[in-house]
Amino acid sequence: MAKLALITGASGQDGYYLIDLLRTHGYAVHAQSRRPGAPDRQGDGVHWHIGNPTDTKFLERLILGLAPDEIYNLASISRPTQSWNVPRETAEVNALVPAQICELLVTHLPRCRLFQATSSEIFDNSLPLCQNEQTQCMPKTPYGIAKLYAHRIVGAYRERFGLYACSGIMFNHESPRRPLEYVSQKIAYAAAAIALGMTETPAREEGGRPIVSDGKLYLGDLGVKRDFGFAGDYVEAMHMLLQHSTPDDYVIGTGQSHSIQEFCEIAFRAVGCNWTEHVQIDPELFRKIDNRYTCADTTKLRNVFGWAAKTSFEQLVTQMVSAQIRALGGDDSVYAV
Repeated sequence: MAKLALITGASGQDGYYLIDLLRTHGYAVHAQSRRPGAPDRQGDGVHWHIGNPTDTKFLERLILGLAPDEIYNLASISRPTQSWNVPRETAEVNALVPAQICELLVTHLPRCRLFQATSSEIFDNSLPLCQNEQTQCMPKTPYGIAKLYAHRIVGAYRERFGLYACSGIMFNHESPRRPLEYVSQKIAYAAAAIALGMTETPAREEGGRPIVSDGKLYLGDLGVKRDFGFAGDYVEAMHMLLQHSTPDDYVIGTGQSHSIQEFCEIAFRAVGCNWTEHVQIDPELFRKIDNRYTCADTTKLRNVFGWAAKTSFEQLVTQMVSAQIRALGGDDSVYAV
């Protein structure tokens, strides 16, 4: 009999790739979202449930009605900078929803397995060292603080009640499905637009300025370094965690760190452009509070599962640029991508 999986927060990039993976494994997939699923996901055998996970009655009906074998909790206010604008909602979605899921499982579905999407934003990233499961936690944003609560509460329920619950401490993971609000996709979009001859783009920053204005992309601190991976690789790790005999927490990343400048270099080089001619630093875009360095120490994940990211940094960046060229109506075959 096919396993039944519930994915909360399934309309984002992770949900997109996880749906594909689980269906490949023969799962019956149910997906929760606060808004209808992407048009290209309709009619593909996925059962969508529209509602807010912070609505306790909705969440209870959803989980108890489905009685899933596995739950992948991806529901989140997903941007640290955005969390400053909605700190209460961030706490409700990122921290309290995971706690409620744990309580529902302990009370009604103790055999259901839970994956909780945690974030590298929980760590103290002030030192240029790779982070692992024992790294000191010192989040700096409402997003990171709420994610740390979720991480701790999942571990507490696992220890106290024997719940099969795992946290995947995920480092930056990108894909062509990333929204334009993220710097990675903004760079890919700008490189594609400039390669297609655009000096001003229809897509705009949150402040209203076109992402490309007068042929320039405006960015903040180019020295910030992140462990960038491909979301399609990371969902494989999510699934692996729930198939193991013993639940535990694992860092998920590539083990390599790359700067925003390197992202620009590869993105513009892929379309035959010199990034220095098109990227302008805007001091107004520097974040007052930001983690300047992340790098995943995935030793535990490698030792237990033999898992390693398949997609290189350069492959990730070029596929994002290629997808943006196609989205803007261009032919990516004429470029290096």
